[in-house]
Amino acid sequence: MKKKLLALCILSIGCLSAQEDTVKVAANLTPDQMAEQDYNSGLAALKRNDNNGAIELFTKSLTNKPSFDKALANRAIAYTNLKKHPEALKDINDAIKINPQNPETYFNKGLIFLQMNLKDSEHVALDNCLKLNGNHSEAAYYKGMLHYEASEFDKAIEYYTKAITSNPKYAYAYNDRASAKRAKLDYSGAIADYEKAISLDNALVFVNNNLGSVYRLNKQHDKAIEAYTKALQTNPSYLTALVNRGATHFENNNLKAAQADFEDVLKKDPNNSAAYNNLASIAIKNKDYKKAKDMAARSIQLDNKNGPAYYNRGIARQMLHEEEGCCEDWKKALELGVQGAKSFINASCDN
Repeated sequence: MKKKLLALCILSIGCLSAQEDTVKVAANLTPDQMAEQDYNSGLAALKRNDNNGAIELFTKSLTNKPSFDKALANRAIAYTNLKKHPEALKDINDAIKINPQNPETYFNKGLIFLQMNLKDSEHVALDNCLKLNGNHSEAAYYKGMLHYEASEFDKAIEYYTKAITSNPKYAYAYNDRASAKRAKLDYSGAIADYEKAISLDNALVFVNNNLGSVYRLNKQHDKAIEAYTKALQTNPSYLTALVNRGATHFENNNLKAAQADFEDVLKKDPNNSAAYNNLASIAIKNKDYKKAKDMAARSIQLDNKNGPAYYNRGIARQMLHEEEGCCEDWKKALELGVQGAKSFINASCDN
């Protein structure tokens, strides 16, 4: 699953958004019209991510029209972007008191709670939004996210489906519903949803990566490699797909291709601990235990909590007859959660 980021006008994600179009302003300005003029300018500042400027303009608008719920709601957005949550919540609650029938205000309140990591409160705000507008696709999507994060995959699928029903071109909802299906081991359903997301927006490279990963889980290595390659064709710097493609080549026993991918990772990111450890795994397969030991050691140097690297170095050390060192490594690997080290410890080490 690829999460949406909470940020104004970041198109790759759902965002706190200005609630209304600009309003028309007459030439001879009454106080209400001055409020609307400042409000319009505040919207423009908000859209260019000038949050402090937006707050100043919305505040001027509210000076002339204290009951202007749209100015309050959008000032709350600017405060949220600045992570000023108490001010944001006060404004959004005041806007709701003035106009309790605007679903968009409840939606934005939910996103404030999302940023504050108050999941129960986010649920309530999104539910209130959906009560007023059952076709609010973004509210349904974020409800799906909450259920997904709680490992409530059936409920997540239900809400992602609601989002898709309201907006059939919602690529993110297809992607995330696919991830929920993948978690339920419904690989064919996940593949169909990932492919639909790609057909709607082929610029979302992470979807091709996700598609590759579900093909990999389904042991369809050729299709997995094809999907990872498409992700890399779109974005050659997308190292996640490069690492995953290398791992798929390794699982498919194409060690030469796997090594090429992991070496390419290190050209682009010389401090990638996982890539060094993957090269250690390849060296073990090739029975080059000295190289395996060296690669695993470099992986550990970069990340001393990389359990699989200790595990691999232990194997290399055993084959190099470094008995004490290999037991130390396996015990460290087990401590870091690599359960496979236990059998080596039981077979070769004094407890």
